Amino acid sequence: MSDIPKLGRLKFWPKWNDKDIRFGDVSRYSEEAKESWQSRNLLIENPIDGTLMEVPIDDITYEEQPYGWEEYDPETHNFIDTEYDRYINDSQKEAEKKSVSVGKGVVKDKLFSVPVADGCAVYVVTKVNKKSVKIEWRGFHPDRWVDGTLGYGGSFPMHCIEGHVRREDGLREIFGKKG
Repeated sequence: MSDIPKLGRLKFWPKWNDKDIRFGDVSRYSEEAKESWQSRNLLIENPIDGTLMEVPIDDITYEEQPYGWEEYDPETHNFIDTEYDRYINDSQKEAEKKSVSVGKGVVKDKLFSVPVADGCAVYVVTKVNKKSVKIEWRGFHPDRWVDGTLGYGGSFPMHCIEGHVRREDGLREIFGKKG
């Protein structure tokens, strides 16, 4: 079996439905990606939530999406030079509107970020119980940072998430950020 094609960021759709457009990053180096390729399936990571899709390469049409470094959106801190970048940016704006609409505190659909290196990891609250909170990672930061403790999300004790959400609410108050 030949090597996995040297593909990176993709815009892709099924050959039989050019309206079902998706975006993703081709995984090439993991054991799972190599195993998938034995059946001519690409392992593609969803750029928003990090989920993996196994996609038969012979069943899709695709366009590589270059890394856009030219146009920058100061509101979201994301690059917007390519369709791929605009897809992430639009998803982020939609999630931020929803987050603002749910109000303050640890509630479903609340976005929060955790400082990491020279950026941040972004998460959304997906379920709130009395003592625990379920969260999911979001790939909204251009560097796609993941926090070392929170990883790609999961279920955490309420006290582990409350401080992050309070920090986010405070920053929104101080800087008047609306989305």
